[in-house]
Amino acid sequence: MAERDDIIESLGRHRGFLLQTAEGLSEEQARTASTVSALTIASLLKHVADTEEQWVDFARRGADAFGGSGVYESDVDWEAVAAEGASNDGDWSGSEWEDTRFVLREGDTLAHLRSRVEQVAAGTEDFLREADLDRSSPLPQAPWFEPGASWSVRRVALHLLAEISQHAGHADIIRESIDGQRTMG
Repeated sequence: MAERDDIIESLGRHRGFLLQTAEGLSEEQARTASTVSALTIASLLKHVADTEEQWVDFARRGADAFGGSGVYESDVDWEAVAAEGASNDGDWSGSEWEDTRFVLREGDTLAHLRSRVEQVAAGTEDFLREADLDRSSPLPQAPWFEPGASWSVRRVALHLLAEISQHAGHADIIRESIDGQRTMG
């Protein structure tokens, strides 16, 4: 039981760091790319919520959770994807491979995005309280996954912890560049 509680508590702590970076910002500030990266605090909130939701769905249902997301379709021509990446200097805008998890829509207000992170977090915590942490599912085929690899629910939770922590750090740098505020340190 202690491991499960530790995982849930750690996810919550790092989500809290991410959410704290957005406190007191205006809508304009939340959408400001204040570094050389195109990332914004708002886009990071959206990405974290969408990514967490998809990985928890994978932990529940296996690779079927990634169906319809383009990147994880079984008939992807990875050589064509690599060729397109080499020709576009990393600009996937308008491409079928554009990562819409960072693209902000009109309704993606700061309040909505913060609420969505909290809503997804509650679903993740409910799932992790009851899930068999040892249950594994095969990963979908993609060049960044080892062929034939499977991830346990525990591994998914650890992946989410790394993802959320990394993006909380990104958000902290962006926030400091906007107004000097720092969440960590």
